Amino acid sequence: MNYEFDLETSIKWIQLILNFLAVGTGAIIYKSYIENLRSTILSKDEQVKTIEKHLNFWKDKANDLEKKSPEFMENALNQRIKTREDEIKRLSEDKGVHQKEIEIQKQELSILKIELAKTRDFKTNLSFIGEDFDDYFFSREGDLEIVEIGIVGVDSGQLMITDPLYIRDEWQEEEFEDLRIYKDVTTGKTYQYQKDFDNYQNVIEGFDIDVNELIKIERFVEVPIKRDFNYSYAGASYATLTNEGYGELKFKNGETGAGVSFRTAFGDGIYPVYGEKYDDKLIRIYINVI
Repeated sequence: MNYEFDLETSIKWIQLILNFLAVGTGAIIYKSYIENLRSTILSKDEQVKTIEKHLNFWKDKANDLEKKSPEFMENALNQRIKTREDEIKRLSEDKGVHQKEIEIQKQELSILKIELAKTRDFKTNLSFIGEDFDDYFFSREGDLEIVEIGIVGVDSGQLMITDPLYIRDEWQEEEFEDLRIYKDVTTGKTYQYQKDFDNYQNVIEGFDIDVNELIKIERFVEVPIKRDFNYSYAGASYATLTNEGYGELKFKNGETGAGVSFRTAFGDGIYPVYGEKYDDKLIRIYINVI
Protein backbone atom coordinates (compact mmCIF):
# COMPACT_ATOMS: atom_id res chain seq x y z
CA MET A 1 0.00 0.00 0.00
CA ASN A 2 2.78 2.40 0.92
CA TYR A 3 4.53 1.45 -2.28
CA GLU A 4 1.50 2.40 -4.34
CA PHE A 5 1.26 5.68 -2.44
CA ASP A 6 4.92 6.48 -3.03
CA LEU A 7 4.60 5.65 -6.72
CA GLU A 8 1.51 7.77 -7.10
CA THR A 9 3.16 10.63 -5.25
CA SER A 10 6.28 10.33 -7.38
CA ILE A 11 4.22 10.48 -10.58
CA LYS A 12 2.47 13.60 -9.36
CA TRP A 13 5.82 15.25 -8.55
CA ILE A 14 7.20 14.27 -11.95
CA GLN A 15 4.12 15.75 -13.64
CA LEU A 16 4.48 18.88 -11.56
CA ILE A 17 8.17 19.21 -12.49
CA LEU A 18 7.37 18.62 -16.16
CA ASN A 19 4.67 21.28 -15.98
CA PHE A 20 7.15 23.71 -14.45
CA LEU A 21 9.68 22.88 -17.16
CA ALA A 22 7.05 23.34 -19.87
CA VAL A 23 6.02 26.68 -18.41
CA GLY A 24 9.69 27.74 -18.09
CA THR A 25 10.48 26.68 -21.65
CA GLY A 26 7.41 28.52 -22.88
CA ALA A 27 8.49 31.63 -21.00
CA ILE A 28 11.96 31.48 -22.53
CA ILE A 29 10.49 31.03 -26.02
CA TYR A 30 8.04 33.87 -25.43
CA LYS A 31 10.84 36.12 -24.17
CA SER A 32 12.94 35.32 -27.24
CA TYR A 33 9.94 36.03 -29.46
CA ILE A 34 9.36 39.40 -27.77
CA GLU A 35 13.04 40.35 -28.07
CA ASN A 36 13.10 39.30 -31.72
CA LEU A 37 9.92 41.28 -32.33
CA ARG A 38 11.41 44.30 -30.59
CA SER A 39 14.60 43.99 -32.64
CA THR A 40 12.54 43.76 -35.84
CA ILE A 41 10.58 46.87 -34.87
CA LEU A 42 13.79 48.77 -34.10
CA SER A 43 15.25 47.66 -37.43
CA LYS A 44 12.12 48.83 -39.22
CA ASP A 45 12.31 52.15 -37.36
CA GLU A 46 15.91 52.59 -38.49
CA GLN A 47 14.91 51.78 -42.07
CA VAL A 48 12.09 54.33 -41.90
CA LYS A 49 14.45 56.95 -40.47
CA THR A 50 16.99 56.24 -43.24
CA ILE A 51 14.30 56.51 -45.90
CA GLU A 52 13.01 59.75 -44.37
CA LYS A 53 16.57 61.10 -44.28
CA HIS A 54 17.10 60.28 -47.97
CA LEU A 55 13.68 61.71 -48.81
CA ASN A 56 14.50 64.99 -47.04
CA PHE A 57 17.87 65.11 -48.80
CA TRP A 58 16.28 64.82 -52.24
CA LYS A 59 13.55 67.31 -51.27
CA ASP A 60 16.29 69.81 -50.43
CA LYS A 61 18.00 69.05 -53.74
CA ALA A 62 14.72 69.58 -55.59
CA ASN A 63 14.19 72.89 -53.79
CA ASP A 64 17.72 74.01 -54.68
CA LEU A 65 17.16 73.12 -58.33
CA GLU A 66 13.82 74.89 -58.32
CA LYS A 67 15.51 78.05 -57.02
CA LYS A 68 17.89 77.89 -59.99
CA SER A 69 15.12 77.43 -62.55
CA PRO A 70 14.26 80.20 -65.07
CA GLU A 71 10.74 80.42 -63.61
CA PHE A 72 12.10 81.10 -60.11
CA MET A 73 14.59 83.67 -61.43
CA GLU A 74 11.87 85.39 -63.45
CA ASN A 75 9.61 85.69 -60.39
CA ALA A 76 12.50 86.93 -58.22
CA LEU A 77 13.49 89.56 -60.78
CA ASN A 78 9.88 90.71 -61.17
CA GLN A 79 9.65 91.18 -57.40
CA ARG A 80 12.91 93.14 -57.29
CA ILE A 81 11.77 95.32 -60.22
CA LYS A 82 8.52 96.09 -58.42
CA THR A 83 10.47 96.99 -55.26
CA ARG A 84 12.71 99.38 -57.24
CA GLU A 85 9.70 100.96 -58.98
CA ASP A 86 7.95 101.50 -55.63
CA GLU A 87 11.15 103.00 -54.22
CA ILE A 88 11.49 105.39 -57.19
CA LYS A 89 7.86 106.43 -56.81
CA ARG A 90 8.38 107.12 -53.08
CA LEU A 91 11.57 109.11 -53.67
CA SER A 92 9.96 111.11 -56.48
CA GLU A 93 7.57 112.65 -53.99
CA ASP A 94 10.55 114.61 -52.65
CA LYS A 95 12.59 114.78 -55.83
CA GLY A 96 14.80 117.69 -54.85
CA VAL A 97 16.25 115.93 -51.81
CA HIS A 98 16.57 112.43 -53.30
CA GLN A 99 17.62 113.19 -56.90
CA LYS A 100 20.92 111.27 -56.69
CA GLU A 101 19.25 108.30 -54.99
CA ILE A 102 16.56 108.24 -57.67
CA GLU A 103 19.21 108.06 -60.41
CA ILE A 104 20.89 105.11 -58.66
CA GLN A 105 17.54 103.30 -58.33
CA LYS A 106 16.78 103.92 -62.02
CA GLN A 107 20.16 102.46 -63.02
CA GLU A 108 19.53 99.38 -60.88
CA LEU A 109 16.05 99.09 -62.39
CA SER A 110 17.48 99.14 -65.93
CA ILE A 111 19.98 96.41 -65.05
CA LEU A 112 17.22 94.26 -63.51
CA LYS A 113 15.05 94.64 -66.62
CA ILE A 114 17.96 93.55 -68.82
CA GLU A 115 18.53 90.49 -66.60
CA LEU A 116 14.80 89.72 -66.75
CA ALA A 117 14.88 89.82 -70.55
CA LYS A 118 17.86 87.44 -70.58
CA THR A 119 16.09 85.08 -68.19
CA ARG A 120 12.97 85.04 -70.36
CA ASP A 121 15.06 84.29 -73.46
CA PHE A 122 16.79 81.44 -71.64
CA LYS A 123 13.45 80.15 -70.39
CA THR A 124 12.11 80.18 -73.96
CA ASN A 125 15.15 78.24 -75.19
CA LEU A 126 14.66 75.61 -72.50
CA SER A 127 10.92 75.32 -72.93
CA PHE A 128 10.40 72.30 -75.08
CA ILE A 129 11.10 72.93 -78.79
CA GLY A 130 8.80 75.85 -79.53
CA GLU A 131 6.18 76.24 -82.21
CA ASP A 132 8.55 76.98 -85.09
CA PHE A 133 9.23 73.29 -85.76
CA ASP A 134 6.95 71.45 -88.13
CA ASP A 135 5.38 68.19 -87.08
CA TYR A 136 7.32 66.67 -89.96
CA PHE A 137 10.47 66.94 -87.83
CA PHE A 138 9.03 66.39 -84.35
CA SER A 139 6.05 64.50 -83.06
CA ARG A 140 4.06 66.39 -80.40
CA GLU A 141 3.63 63.09 -78.55
CA GLY A 142 7.34 62.26 -78.57
CA ASP A 143 9.27 61.21 -75.47
CA LEU A 144 11.82 63.47 -73.79
CA GLU A 145 14.84 61.74 -72.23
CA ILE A 146 18.31 62.55 -70.92
CA VAL A 147 21.12 60.19 -71.94
CA GLU A 148 24.84 60.14 -71.16
CA ILE A 149 26.50 60.19 -74.56
CA GLY A 150 30.10 59.87 -73.40
CA ILE A 151 32.97 61.44 -71.51
CA VAL A 152 35.60 63.98 -72.49
CA GLY A 153 39.11 64.21 -71.05
CA VAL A 154 40.70 67.54 -70.13
CA ASP A 155 44.43 68.14 -69.64
CA SER A 156 44.62 71.91 -70.22
CA GLY A 157 41.76 73.03 -67.98
CA GLN A 158 39.61 74.01 -70.96
CA LEU A 159 37.30 72.66 -73.65
CA MET A 160 36.30 73.77 -77.13
CA ILE A 161 33.12 73.29 -79.18
CA THR A 162 33.70 73.29 -82.94
CA ASP A 163 32.87 71.65 -86.25
CA PRO A 164 35.57 69.02 -86.97
CA LEU A 165 35.69 70.17 -90.60
CA TYR A 166 37.09 73.53 -89.50
CA ILE A 167 40.08 71.80 -87.92
CA ARG A 168 41.15 70.72 -91.39
CA ASP A 169 40.43 74.01 -93.19
CA GLU A 170 40.66 76.80 -90.62
CA TRP A 171 43.07 75.71 -87.88
CA GLN A 172 45.90 78.20 -87.31
CA GLU A 173 49.37 77.37 -86.04
CA GLU A 174 50.08 80.02 -83.45
CA GLU A 175 52.60 79.97 -80.62
CA PHE A 176 51.13 80.48 -77.18
CA GLU A 177 52.77 83.35 -75.28
CA ASP A 178 52.28 83.42 -71.53
CA LEU A 179 52.42 87.19 -71.19
CA ARG A 180 51.69 88.52 -67.70
CA ILE A 181 52.59 92.10 -66.83
CA TYR A 182 52.05 93.84 -63.48
CA LYS A 183 52.13 97.53 -62.69
CA ASP A 184 53.44 98.98 -59.43
CA VAL A 185 50.68 101.42 -58.47
CA THR A 186 53.12 103.44 -56.37
CA THR A 187 55.89 104.00 -58.93
CA GLY A 188 54.10 103.20 -62.18
CA LYS A 189 56.85 100.77 -63.16
CA THR A 190 55.85 97.49 -64.83
CA TYR A 191 57.19 93.98 -64.18
CA GLN A 192 56.82 90.99 -66.49
CA TYR A 193 56.50 87.35 -65.47
CA GLN A 194 59.45 85.18 -66.61
CA LYS A 195 61.42 88.33 -67.36
CA ASP A 196 61.59 90.29 -64.11
CA PHE A 197 60.67 87.35 -61.88
CA ASP A 198 60.58 83.57 -62.48
CA ASN A 199 57.89 82.65 -59.99
CA TYR A 200 55.50 84.40 -57.66
CA GLN A 201 57.55 83.54 -54.57
CA ASN A 202 60.45 85.68 -55.83
CA VAL A 203 61.29 88.88 -53.97
CA ILE A 204 62.09 91.51 -56.60
CA GLU A 205 65.00 93.84 -55.86
CA GLY A 206 63.76 96.91 -54.04
CA PHE A 207 60.91 95.07 -52.27
CA ASP A 208 60.73 93.29 -48.92
CA ILE A 209 57.93 90.86 -49.83
CA ASP A 210 57.37 88.45 -52.70
CA VAL A 211 55.21 89.01 -55.78
CA ASN A 212 52.25 87.06 -54.35
CA GLU A 213 52.11 89.41 -51.36
CA LEU A 214 52.47 92.48 -53.58
CA ILE A 215 49.44 91.34 -55.57
CA LYS A 216 47.54 90.49 -52.40
CA ILE A 217 48.00 93.98 -50.90
CA GLU A 218 47.20 95.46 -54.35
CA ARG A 219 50.62 97.10 -54.73
CA PHE A 220 50.87 95.14 -58.00
CA VAL A 221 47.90 95.12 -60.41
CA GLU A 222 47.77 93.05 -63.59
CA VAL A 223 47.83 95.05 -66.81
CA PRO A 224 45.03 93.96 -69.21
CA ILE A 225 46.44 92.65 -72.50
CA LYS A 226 44.35 92.62 -75.66
CA ARG A 227 44.50 89.22 -77.34
CA ASP A 228 43.10 87.86 -80.59
CA PHE A 229 41.00 84.75 -80.07
CA ASN A 230 42.12 83.02 -83.24
CA TYR A 231 41.12 79.47 -84.14
CA SER A 232 44.16 77.88 -82.50
CA TYR A 233 45.31 76.41 -79.24
CA ALA A 234 46.80 79.77 -78.32
CA GLY A 235 43.57 81.61 -79.19
CA ALA A 236 41.46 79.14 -77.19
CA SER A 237 43.81 79.53 -74.21
CA TYR A 238 43.75 83.33 -74.40
CA ALA A 239 39.94 83.21 -74.31
CA THR A 240 39.77 80.91 -71.28
CA LEU A 241 42.41 82.91 -69.39
CA THR A 242 40.19 86.01 -69.38
CA ASN A 243 38.18 86.97 -66.31
CA GLU A 244 35.06 85.62 -68.01
CA GLY A 245 36.72 82.27 -68.69
CA TYR A 246 35.36 81.82 -72.22
CA GLY A 247 35.33 83.36 -75.70
CA GLU A 248 34.43 83.02 -79.37
CA LEU A 249 37.16 81.90 -81.77
CA LYS A 250 37.75 83.52 -85.14
CA PHE A 251 38.12 82.12 -88.64
CA LYS A 252 41.15 83.08 -90.74
CA ASN A 253 39.12 85.95 -92.22
CA GLY A 254 38.57 87.41 -88.73
CA GLU A 255 34.88 86.45 -88.45
CA THR A 256 33.65 84.69 -85.31
CA GLY A 257 31.96 81.30 -85.39
CA ALA A 258 34.89 78.92 -85.71
CA GLY A 259 34.27 77.65 -82.20
CA VAL A 260 33.78 78.49 -78.54
CA SER A 261 36.34 77.72 -75.83
CA PHE A 262 35.62 77.77 -72.11
CA ARG A 263 37.37 77.06 -68.83
CA THR A 264 36.39 74.15 -66.57
CA ALA A 265 35.55 74.84 -62.93
CA PHE A 266 38.41 72.90 -61.33
CA GLY A 267 40.93 72.22 -64.10
CA ASP A 268 41.80 68.82 -65.55
CA GLY A 269 39.73 65.66 -65.30
CA ILE A 270 37.22 63.41 -67.03
CA TYR A 271 33.84 65.07 -67.56
CA PRO A 272 30.51 63.47 -68.54
CA VAL A 273 28.55 64.72 -71.53
CA TYR A 274 24.74 64.44 -71.55
CA GLY A 275 22.28 64.74 -74.39
CA GLU A 276 18.62 65.71 -74.32
CA LYS A 277 16.62 63.70 -76.83
CA TYR A 278 13.10 64.43 -77.98
CA ASP A 279 11.26 62.16 -80.38
CA ASP A 280 14.53 60.17 -80.55
CA LYS A 281 16.39 63.23 -81.91
CA LEU A 282 19.25 64.95 -80.10
CA ILE A 283 18.18 68.54 -79.39
CA ARG A 284 20.53 69.72 -76.60
CA ILE A 285 23.96 68.89 -75.16
CA TYR A 286 25.08 69.43 -71.56
CA ILE A 287 28.67 69.15 -70.30
CA ASN A 288 29.22 68.87 -66.57
CA VAL A 289 32.56 70.66 -66.01
CA ILE A 290 32.76 70.35 -62.20
